[in-house]
Amino acid sequence: MMEGRAAQAEIYGEPLGDILNRCGRALGLNQSQLAQVLGISAPMLSQLINARRVKIGNPVAAQRLQVMHDAVDAVERGDLDPQAALARIALVHGGGDILTTRRSTRDEALTELQDLFRRVASASDHLAAADRLADAYPEIAEMLRIYGAGRTDEAQAHLARLRGTTG
Repeated sequence: MMEGRAAQAEIYGEPLGDILNRCGRALGLNQSQLAQVLGISAPMLSQLINARRVKIGNPVAAQRLQVMHDAVDAVERGDLDPQAALARIALVHGGGDILTTRRSTRDEALTELQDLFRRVASASDHLAAADRLADAYPEIAEMLRIYGAGRTDEAQAHLARLRGTTG
């Protein structure tokens, strides 16, 4: 196990158990919830925490861990609340269909993104900002309209267009 922790520290900067325990505390998540957020099984997470497995094999889960690590730094500084951090992590999607890339989680992530926009400003403020930006930055204006003032189904359609899909 000491060899596994040392190998993890070489790869990730510190043993995964330390990283994941810190992330769980900062975000208020237990191990099962951490596994779900990362998109890996709870037994896999346990093996990583206990250094029986050295590396995260799923590239999307590894990317989520990086985003989680950065978000936790922001939470600990007071720059981000835990819910906003979780919303940021939920936006990481890869090509594979793993636990956290199912459609229902995408819908939840879109809803959380819209909630974040609406915590910052009202729908009318987003629309006013969009009007001011429309000529110079039409794509940003569209995002302000959709995520700051639009409906979730509009956000779903927008995200599908950005990804080049229909659903």
